[in-house]
Amino acid sequence: MNIKNARIDGEIRNVLISGGIIREITDRELGQGYDAKGNRVIPGLIDLHTHGMLGEGVMGGNFAELNRAYANHGTTSYLATTSTMSLEQIHRVNDQPTDAPGAQVLGFHMEGPFISREFKGGMLEKYIRKPDVELFRSFHDVKMITVAPEVEGAMDFIREIAKETKVSLGHTAAGYETALAAFDAGAVMLTHTFNAMAPLLKREPGPAGAAIMRHAYCQMITDGFHIQAPLVIAAYRMFGPDRMVLISDSTEEAGLPDGEYHHQEKVKIVKNKTIRLPNGTISGCWNCLLDNVRTCVRFGIPFSDAVRMASRTPAEFLGVKKGQIKEGYDADLLVIGDNMDLISTMVQGEIFYERSTQE
Repeated sequence: MNIKNARIDGEIRNVLISGGIIREITDRELGQGYDAKGNRVIPGLIDLHTHGMLGEGVMGGNFAELNRAYANHGTTSYLATTSTMSLEQIHRVNDQPTDAPGAQVLGFHMEGPFISREFKGGMLEKYIRKPDVELFRSFHDVKMITVAPEVEGAMDFIREIAKETKVSLGHTAAGYETALAAFDAGAVMLTHTFNAMAPLLKREPGPAGAAIMRHAYCQMITDGFHIQAPLVIAAYRMFGPDRMVLISDSTEEAGLPDGEYHHQEKVKIVKNKTIRLPNGTISGCWNCLLDNVRTCVRFGIPFSDAVRMASRTPAEFLGVKKGQIKEGYDADLLVIGDNMDLISTMVQGEIFYERSTQE
């Protein structure tokens, strides 16, 4: 389906689409097509780290509902992120069909189980394990795994697995030197930077300092709660929009009203758009990825860079032809209003979601 009267980078253009691919961006009249009515059109968002939303979780394996929910909120593709749970549970989810209509699952992100007990965050300690290459290879389509590099056997694991899968450092007590060694061994990213990791201090800069020195990518939860505005801006300036990746880290409770919920052997408390365990530990993000893009803009990050960090940058990280409004790229597009409200979502050239006048 073509899109006409689309405001792209400030100019009104028409987008010719066929076979789910952008074929041409032009000023000439295209005839029939979806009329964007002069609203901004941006690339569909790509979430590298998300566990679910609106009561559905990746660990539940209901990708028909998940794909629909993500697309309805502006995320057109994502890595289905598993939690540190039993191997049986992770295998069960890993074996579920993911190709339901809506947002496209680009593969899996395994957040653990090879993580630190000290910085487990909201993960269940009883399921944490030592890194095991053979065990890891029993899973399929894993595009990224979060590992704590200081745990026994982790460095050898990273050297081997980095040949085939993106390795991100997270849920880690690693100091600066250990994190440097992990990047040198093949790690390429930080998981939810500044959260669930040793802090960046003046004489012990930790994993974040190592990522800066090794020009690694960093994930960032920019909901304004996990990380305050000054640190979001600092990370943006240190890593730049080509290496900082916005994520949601949303969980099943994202978007749900205040209350107590029971998911994944845990009790979660939602209050004022935050999610915590009963002991006060933060356990996921209430926002969707588009919310976090809006927050970046509110913090003062240029609109184009905020969008890039949730589309083009994660696409380049994964090596997929998404995240840009450019000939030859997948036609995953969002139509948004001046307040960044979502009007329509297009996935692979077809309108999947369109806001009704009653919304």
